[in-house]
Amino acid sequence: MTNESTQPRIFSPQSYAEGASREWLVANGIGGYASATTVGSNTRSYHGLLVAALQPPVDRWLLLSSLDEEMGGVSLANHQYPGVIHPQGFRQLLQFRLDPFPRFVYGVGDCRIEKTVFMIHGENTTIVRYSIHNGQGSMRIVPLVHSRSFHSASGLPKIGQEPRLRGTVLHSSRKGGDLALLSDAADFVPQETIYRNFEYEEEHRRGLTWTENLLAPGFFELDISGDISFSVAASIDRDSMPNVPDELKKANGRLSALHSPHPRLAAAADSFVVKRGEGSSIIAGYHWFDDWGRDTMISIPGLLLATGRFAEAKAVLNSFACVMKGGVLPNDLGASSYNTVDASLWFVSAVCSYCDSSQDLEALKGFWPSLLQVVARYSRQEKDFGMDEDGLIVSGPALTWMDARVDGQPVTARAGKCCEINALWYSALRKMEHLAEVLDEPWDPSLAGRVERSYPRFWNRDAKCLFDVIDPDDPSIRPNQIIAAAVPDLLPLSMRRSIFETVTRDLLTPCGLRTLSPRDPRYVGRYEGGPRERDAAYHQGTVWPWLMGPYVDALLSVNDLSDECRVQARGVLQPILELNAGGLETIAEVFDGDLPQRPGGCISQAWSVAELLRAWAKAGEMHP
Repeated sequence: MTNESTQPRIFSPQSYAEGASREWLVANGIGGYASATTVGSNTRSYHGLLVAALQPPVDRWLLLSSLDEEMGGVSLANHQYPGVIHPQGFRQLLQFRLDPFPRFVYGVGDCRIEKTVFMIHGENTTIVRYSIHNGQGSMRIVPLVHSRSFHSASGLPKIGQEPRLRGTVLHSSRKGGDLALLSDAADFVPQETIYRNFEYEEEHRRGLTWTENLLAPGFFELDISGDISFSVAASIDRDSMPNVPDELKKANGRLSALHSPHPRLAAAADSFVVKRGEGSSIIAGYHWFDDWGRDTMISIPGLLLATGRFAEAKAVLNSFACVMKGGVLPNDLGASSYNTVDASLWFVSAVCSYCDSSQDLEALKGFWPSLLQVVARYSRQEKDFGMDEDGLIVSGPALTWMDARVDGQPVTARAGKCCEINALWYSALRKMEHLAEVLDEPWDPSLAGRVERSYPRFWNRDAKCLFDVIDPDDPSIRPNQIIAAAVPDLLPLSMRRSIFETVTRDLLTPCGLRTLSPRDPRYVGRYEGGPRERDAAYHQGTVWPWLMGPYVDALLSVNDLSDECRVQARGVLQPILELNAGGLETIAEVFDGDLPQRPGGCISQAWSVAELLRAWAKAGEMHP
């Protein structure tokens, strides 16, 4: 990698709108986080300096919304109220950067203020570190708090407080727990004030609740002359001030030790890996998702195997294997829902990738019964999905990853035999054959042979690509077929190349693959509006970055893994890796199908980051 790829990118927003369009996020390894914009404002109900996971990694609760700083009477804060941005601290902001934590640099006259935000790993504790250079006068810091689910702005509950030396402890009438606000140098002055009518513009755009009030329980204050460093901490896990220099050193050391195929995504990849009970799991996306089965299995190779985190990969696989029901992995582990036809097939793939990467034979022996359950479940037909007489899997509506609904009705139902589900089914059977050989277990390869003989039924002679679904036939040109194009022995090379060319022509963008060809009359090029509008566009043209992983797999496969095509693959991936739009140093969930391709959905999505990392690493494996 070049030095440029490892250096922090510096932002100097020239306006509030420019600064508010980029967001940062710091996670704590148990589902909690701190997040806001590069000017420090909150534009979402999900933004806050302490969003705590009360039942890690879920049940997340907004507690500390922001800290409003003033130096010598000049405010550094920014809030949107009806018709106005007030105060306008962005005018004092000299630069923002992630190195690796969010760092704001302000100038007030001759005074320079650096603010760094980080979290203690494994704790619901956020620390804001201030370094003041050439300060003169009083600095005041006003905490603005709430106690609510992070999902939606709401009314303030009753919040009481017990002032402490250099801090206070807040008690909410809701379940959020006691919030300690502490400082190692600034005195705390109790003075309760309700600030009204905060507006969260991103929620407004998304057609959701977007206004609320916040409580200021008082303020921290410190007289400054010259240079000084001090901190403010917010925590539900401790009621005394931590040793901030030691904690910051540990946090920096932990991140700098991470291995990643692409250095810019190292911290983002780490943010998704969380503890769940005694085990581990993967958060599907920030801000609002919890741990999803399909997303987790797709993400394991890029987030954990490509980064050398084999013990955590094993722990994540164990977490999901333990909650498998009759061979079916949960779609949403947090909600205990099992409405998915592909999560278990991705589980087989993830286990195989783990075992091939780690050579952990004992782990494979432990997973083998779960793998057999998967094959047994898919080999029989039940009401939601199962195997037909031709060996292909038939499934009901909205059970694949394209599962959006509007008014309870699937937008992209895909009921029948789906092209990628059956490619994954065939691949799973071949992987099981490989693993059985490793374990010296008996295995009958005839079922895989039957699927292979039946799969050419997906070929659409007119379009020279695959039907998206057969029985009934659906000729929609969608990206699902790219997964089949990457399986070397499933279809003839000429067919796989034709699929790749079709997907490249109709679906490829610099940010990922469109979910429907723009030539289709149902195509929706903008992912915007309220929930109904966004769900209607979700898989009808919206671009998904995670699909670049299968696309690169197909590119390499149909070109015999040549060094030339590896260079081409990295060239395809480079634009989105350098884009840095929306969430900084991470990859968003989706992008618009049409230009300009604005990011949408979650600002940081696990399988977006994971598949780009995996594909980048795979493309970099040049032949000797």
